[in-house]
Amino acid sequence: MEHKKEIKVMDPRLRAIRNNLREIIYLRWDQEGLQLIQAQSHLLDAHLSQEEKLLIHLQLEENFKQNRNLMKNSIIMCGWCHQRDKDAIYNPSNRQWFCPDCYNEHEEEIINKTSIVY
Repeated sequence: MEHKKEIKVMDPRLRAIRNNLREIIYLRWDQEGLQLIQAQSHLLDAHLSQEEKLLIHLQLEENFKQNRNLMKNSIIMCGWCHQRDKDAIYNPSNRQWFCPDCYNEHEEEIINKTSIVY
């Protein structure tokens, strides 16, 4: 998307459905992240050479970064406050979604990318 876009859900039942779907997706994402962290901790106990451990560690790190970036750029949660139960505004300059409260409060920083978000 090249332009700012705001998505509002007015119907309370649709809001509830949206929030529940976001929560399910978030919990699954969080579970995958925990699995990656556990895999890294089990790697320390593995009977592998240092080279093999390093290769596996690098693969796990890459998977963790990809996993984090998927959520960072999704509409599931605000890129600033991480809340998952609000409407969303897309900011094309950093390709992230923000809740209206954060977007309005930090608009200049978000648009100008003067702070690291997430």
